Amino acid sequence: MKKIMVVLVTVLVAFSLSMVAVAQEEQKVKGTVTKIDAATKSVTIQPKEGAAVTVVYDDADLLSKVKEGGKGEARYVVKDGKNSGVKLRKLTAGCE
Repeated sequence: MKKIMVVLVTVLVAFSLSMVAVAQEEQKVKGTVTKIDAATKSVTIQPKEGAAVTVVYDDADLLSKVKEGGKGEARYVVKDGKNSGVKLRKLTAGCE
């Protein structure tokens, strides 16, 4: 009986940890950079389809990698209801 309980608890702990990992899954958006806001350290990207996505970065220097009106890709995770930036890059022709 003890072995079954140990296995059950182990499975439950592993399952709960995997749910946290899923919540932190990295996402990305590609499209036209419509706004760069240095004050909030954020960039807004409009994909071809769907709603625009605003991503906030800890490092404001990353914002210099893209230009308004140009193509860009933002990688982010959702933390506390905010899109927290992981990576930002300029897209060249053919990368979209």
